[in-house]
Amino acid sequence: MSKLAILHYLPLEYYPPVTNLIDYIASERAEDFTKVKVFSCWNIKGRKAYRSLSQKINSKNTNQPKYQNSNNLKAERSKQLISLFRSPFPKETDNSIIRLLKYLHYNLFTFLNLLIFRPNALLYYESYSVWPAYIYTRYFNRKCRIFIHHHEYASKEWYSKTMKQVKFFHKLEKRWLYPRAQWISQTNADRLNFFHQDHPYLKAEQLRIMPNYPPKSWRIKELAQQHICKLHNKSEAKSQQANRLISSKANPLKLIYVGSLSFQSTYLKELCEWVLQQEGKIQFDVYAYNLYDDVKAYLSGLNSSWIKYYEKGIEYDDQPKLLSQYDVGLILYKAHNQNYTYNAPNKLFEYLACDLDVWYPDVLQGPKPYNTEDVFPKVVPVNYENLESFDFTKAINKEGCGYKPSEFFCEEVYSDLVDEINKTTKKKNNIATFPVKKGNR
Repeated sequence: MSKLAILHYLPLEYYPPVTNLIDYIASERAEDFTKVKVFSCWNIKGRKAYRSLSQKINSKNTNQPKYQNSNNLKAERSKQLISLFRSPFPKETDNSIIRLLKYLHYNLFTFLNLLIFRPNALLYYESYSVWPAYIYTRYFNRKCRIFIHHHEYASKEWYSKTMKQVKFFHKLEKRWLYPRAQWISQTNADRLNFFHQDHPYLKAEQLRIMPNYPPKSWRIKELAQQHICKLHNKSEAKSQQANRLISSKANPLKLIYVGSLSFQSTYLKELCEWVLQQEGKIQFDVYAYNLYDDVKAYLSGLNSSWIKYYEKGIEYDDQPKLLSQYDVGLILYKAHNQNYTYNAPNKLFEYLACDLDVWYPDVLQGPKPYNTEDVFPKVVPVNYENLESFDFTKAINKEGCGYKPSEFFCEEVYSDLVDEINKTTKKKNNIATFPVKKGNR
């Protein structure tokens, strides 16, 4: 059993993969840990504060009977397992002194808590979180096992342009943390290869792939789709799902985009102009709270019933119910740098989990292994720079396609990480094989 510290400087609410990991540990692997402490910052974008399953259990009626069976004992164990600690996060409006004090708060507060907690395993996310991990493992507990995950691939060019603090932290991790880490992961094979090229001294056995999949609880439509699958070769199935027909404005194709937006990094404007040209055959809904003022003004000024903008976005836990009401989930990222070009976004797997088709820009390389031809939900590359030539009726036509529910869920991925943290026997199928199942879709 391990005492685990998780260091994630950036607010947890912006990164569902880390909260999914925390929930997985609390619900499925509580017996593998004596205690888990998570150190992050408060979010400043109006997101509902994340509460771990431990906190949710603690908030329930305390007048419940004592735990009697194994399931109840497991719940009691989870209740005591995880603690969250937050620091203030700098705002753009803060002056330099306030920003410095907030940076110091996270780093010093986290470091002091590590000294008291004395974890024997430490997982940190990206260079922002390095300093407490470096000081603790170098000067106070060299036996602590180190695990590192990157949400994004940060190139040498990116580090050359980022703030001085992060540059300094990156030097510390290259000097001490990288060589001693048991696990350093990227989200897909392309990003991992780029990372290894940047750091060729690292051993292959240190490097892992940990994709950003949603939990199995997102698969809310599976039972209904099993019924459709049985009927797939019959006329009833074709009318329900296999052959979606857009015949009038009363029955538009429903597209959804959930995520951050900018004109520089997404094809938002191109997509909106195309939707307007369809004159009601397509309904496009945008859920985005993280966007620039010019993008917000553009969406608010469209004044079209065919494009709706929800500026408060949608909370992560509420997304499965919302997504299930749509036909197609959109990925709009441009290939404007190496990180984006070779990104298989979280939303790809989240859309698939809710049985939505996915349209993504054909310039992106990350989603290509998941392209489909003879099964649905379909993953379709689209030329967003030439949407006039895009035949969306062909893209959504599923005649002759078999239904295949998503198999990309985080529990299997995180089980390997937890096994490694606890030094249990590795599974025969290495985690690095998960995201490239080209023959399975």
